[in-house]
Amino acid sequence: MKRRITFYGDHFTEFYSKQSLKVQKKIEYVFNLVKQVERVPEKFFKHLTGTNGLYEIRVEYESNIFRIFCCLDEGKLVVLLNGFQKKSQQTPANELEKAKKLKEEYFKSKIMETNKYKGITSFDELLDKKYGSIGTKKRNEFEESSQMFIISEMLKEARKEANLTQEQLAQKAGTKKSYISKLENAKGNIQLSTLIRIFEQGLGRRIGLTFL
Repeated sequence: MKRRITFYGDHFTEFYSKQSLKVQKKIEYVFNLVKQVERVPEKFFKHLTGTNGLYEIRVEYESNIFRIFCCLDEGKLVVLLNGFQKKSQQTPANELEKAKKLKEEYFKSKIMETNKYKGITSFDELLDKKYGSIGTKKRNEFEESSQMFIISEMLKEARKEANLTQEQLAQKAGTKKSYISKLENAKGNIQLSTLIRIFEQGLGRRIGLTFL
């Protein structure tokens, strides 16, 4: 399953452009995870209770918490609305009301507004503008680090669902705890054969490969 992420107006890009480069990159990593992973963990993507189809994309960087409100259109289209930095347990009422209003406007019009952030109207366009097109060195480096992030997060999620410690998973998969730790922290080199063994032998999961 591959979702597509688009922007409604310039609300998200105004928020995004104010963040540091490190926060921007973490947001991009999470967006790629939302695009590519069929069952996205709630720590990254969650429906807001008490709302009619309003979701939040959840991003954490160091001690900072960020939220991007969004909605789904025809299943595989994620429409980004407004974003903000969360500074308390309570979601700011004004940001929630703004998201509800934008969602209502979007479905009434079904026409994407012209984005004022350098003509960008989708996440893919943003990546092209910032890192270059797919196949260029800078874009390849981003895609590789982003895929490492996705693998590390899905491994952590699967291990927790299996109620295994890193050491127990390493024993079942015939590898070392230090290697599992590196993978879960998105560090080190990944050998495909070892990764398959960890998921299939250690976690009882199957890995599917997609060639684009």
